[in-house]
Amino acid sequence: MKEFIVIGLGNFGATVAEELTKLNCRVTAVDIDKARVQSLQDCVHLAILGNATERAFLENLDVEKFDCFIISTGEDSHASILISLYLKELGAKRIIVKANSDDHAKILKKVGASEAIIPEREMAVRLAHSQAESNLIDYLPLTGEYCVAELVTPSRFVGKSLAELKLRTKHEIQLIAVKDGSSGELDFGPGGDFRIEESDILVALGKRADINRLKA
Repeated sequence: MKEFIVIGLGNFGATVAEELTKLNCRVTAVDIDKARVQSLQDCVHLAILGNATERAFLENLDVEKFDCFIISTGEDSHASILISLYLKELGAKRIIVKANSDDHAKILKKVGASEAIIPEREMAVRLAHSQAESNLIDYLPLTGEYCVAELVTPSRFVGKSLAELKLRTKHEIQLIAVKDGSSGELDFGPGGDFRIEESDILVALGKRADINRLKA
């Protein structure tokens, strides 16, 4: 069972803690606000009232035993930077931090964060792409030039097998799965003899430019 500590129990942190628990992870939730801690006492393995910006508090957590720390301190950028620095020095395996800006994210990575995310921006990008393109259903940006996209099947693909389409060699796209448009069921890693139907939704991984060409 994976073990997580979530520091900062605002909307983002509390939701992460609850979802990780539902996914059968062992979650310790930490906040300096008593009401927030009490609200999660019955939802996670352990809810602790404490100030994570104090190094002594973190030292008592046995940092190295946890798989990941997730930090969400709201608008308090200084707190998240300080906590990330201390956790790195104490030997944390992985530190994921909610950042408030690009500059904040850069600083977090400099002091030891494994990953700095800006959820609002990522959701905005995802929404914009899904609404701007007529046959793009969903869009998930990844590191660098890559993304995962759910696409309405292009008409030129209907009735053809994956072997005929040669998505990887001809289009430089990796097909992760095909979703049945009616039932929503996913067929992961379909073989070369799989034939695309008009109602199918393609879940593809590739560079943004290649995905855009696939949508054309």
